[in-house]
Amino acid sequence: MVHYQPEVPGVWGQEQAAALQSEYVTLPDQCQLFVRSWVRPDADVLLILHGLGGHGGWYVDMAQELWDKGLSVYTVDHRGFGRSQGMKGHIDVYQRYVADCAALMREIQQRHPAQKLYVLGHSMGGIFATYIAAAHSDLLAGVIFLNPWIKDTAQLPLRTTVGILLGGLVKSRRLWRVGGGHEGMTANPEAARMLDADPYWVRSQTASFLVQILRMRLGVIKQARQITIPALVVQAEGDTVVDIEATRSLYHALASQDKTWRSYPTWFHDTEFEPERAALDSDLVTWIQTHNA
Repeated sequence: MVHYQPEVPGVWGQEQAAALQSEYVTLPDQCQLFVRSWVRPDADVLLILHGLGGHGGWYVDMAQELWDKGLSVYTVDHRGFGRSQGMKGHIDVYQRYVADCAALMREIQQRHPAQKLYVLGHSMGGIFATYIAAAHSDLLAGVIFLNPWIKDTAQLPLRTTVGILLGGLVKSRRLWRVGGGHEGMTANPEAARMLDADPYWVRSQTASFLVQILRMRLGVIKQARQITIPALVVQAEGDTVVDIEATRSLYHALASQDKTWRSYPTWFHDTEFEPERAALDSDLVTWIQTHNA
């Protein structure tokens, strides 16, 4: 199966699938978020939150497979990422991301009033999912963390670190590139080609954004101690981007009495590109359907 078509840049999967709907959802401050959805009548709903620099197009194949297995699925481009509005790679206060996600979840809930809603946060999206699950558990039936970006393995030069921290204090919009290329993300050559040609990949972020996300990362464990809804923590053991022990710390800090740890040997950070991802897709659907029952 061909997952990448150069004529459809930035998309991993078949975007012309009949079940796929694309739209802009308007937030209370009139910012528009780009949202894709695959909907089934009377099916549980999963919202996927992407990671740093990414967007929902990277999860099209994953969402399609989850839909094939019986779920309704939504993906979103966060404010300032992908096709959504907002200055690229910038935010003044991290609370805006939490509010954006909560507003989108309420919109999804209105569309599926009788169904349960779950959220999956990948990498940076895992940070967002922590804050959302702690503050808005009334909207969610469960939360899934996929390779959450609690602590990374990158070592930035001291001068870069100081520049970002000082800039962040004054909400600087100067752009910094702190991430690498596709090498740590995936070993799939087809996915690497897609990423290298992706015009929607936001490779640089402002000092303000990076400091706000740092604040969120430093508060993740405190947030986890407030999460009581069912939780699934998924970690790829071949992930060289995030500190796996930090993911374990998140798992142990979760206050939920119903939490599960699952790992997949050799897989990379962006598991949505793994050739053998069908095992993860099945495990996610089983976990959600079991909790719905």
